[in-house]
Amino acid sequence: MRTNIMTNHRIILITAALICASMARAASPLATVTVSNELPQPRTEMIEIGSPAVPQEKFVVRDSNGSEIPYQITYNGNLIFPASTGPEETVVYTLVAGKPSAVDPVVWAQFYPERLDDIAWENDFGAYRAYGPALAASGGKAYGYDAFTKSSTMPVVPERYFRELVQMVSYHINHANGMDVYDVGPTMGAGLAVPVGRDGSLIFPASFDEYRILDNGPLRTTIELKLNYGGGTETRIITLDAGTPLNRTTTRFEGFDSDSVAAGVVVHKPGETEYILGDRYVAFTDPTTSPGGRGVGKIFTGVVTPAYNTVTSYRPLSIPGSTAVGHVMTVTPYRQGDEFNYFWGTCWNKGRIRSAQEWDMTLRDVLRRYHSPLRISVDCGK
Repeated sequence: MRTNIMTNHRIILITAALICASMARAASPLATVTVSNELPQPRTEMIEIGSPAVPQEKFVVRDSNGSEIPYQITYNGNLIFPASTGPEETVVYTLVAGKPSAVDPVVWAQFYPERLDDIAWENDFGAYRAYGPALAASGGKAYGYDAFTKSSTMPVVPERYFRELVQMVSYHINHANGMDVYDVGPTMGAGLAVPVGRDGSLIFPASFDEYRILDNGPLRTTIELKLNYGGGTETRIITLDAGTPLNRTTTRFEGFDSDSVAAGVVVHKPGETEYILGDRYVAFTDPTTSPGGRGVGKIFTGVVTPAYNTVTSYRPLSIPGSTAVGHVMTVTPYRQGDEFNYFWGTCWNKGRIRSAQEWDMTLRDVLRRYHSPLRISVDCGK
């Protein structure tokens, strides 16, 4: 009996050892991602890992505490997830085999042929749309980006379009989480970039000609727009991530008689003086199309162009239209065919950014982070 007990005990120990060894192998990370922040401030940003380092099997991203981090695989096979670091801190994330939890969508995009070919997209800070060929064919003139106000961190635009187009409930009225009270017209709107002619004129498009939604959430949307106008062609890649009020945009112009690019936002009265010309960024507090209206508030708009040879200026419209009186914009030297990179976006003062001072700080912080990016290294393990 004694022998049997000892034998059984030994079998149990051997079995436990084998299980532990198996668990250790299973828990070995498929990859380790080290993220270093060189700035003396905390940061939470979407980081991107190139496709060669992304595991082919199902995996979960975990932080140093073992908590699961949501992620997305982008259209080109890259991995993105939000990384958080303290001031001048290095943190480590691990990719381990397993089934990831479902992620509620924070960003979203949709094409609306039934609304004159709008393409609309949003994240937890703001919502936007660009106007398509059907609007141009109808004679409408809305060159730049439109902005919807929103106070919810979850998608709201699908419901607004449904109510507007199907239920005939206007999205120009606030139904608890924001509305459309931004006026674009034949202007840059909320952040358009255009070639500057050699005579100093701004060369505006009428609308996009082609589109592709490359990513559609849950953490990033990526939209490609192609345009033909002014004797040249333009290709835009607009990327909007969860957790940021700004779209990151890469634009390529070809065939224009131009050696510089302007990116800016329209200035509307009665807020003509509510703008900032910063160091490589501009900002404007837009009074909306219903200034002083109940619950309307104001919209913070802005553009950041990181290139060091960028200058900022205010330019009045030669022929003011309705309430539009001019633009605040960045101007950057540009060689045809090169990529032009900049950031633009909006936030409602009843949303996640409540004051013009906070908005100004946000835009300046984008420059600081851009020129001191998070340092990322990946160890793919064995």
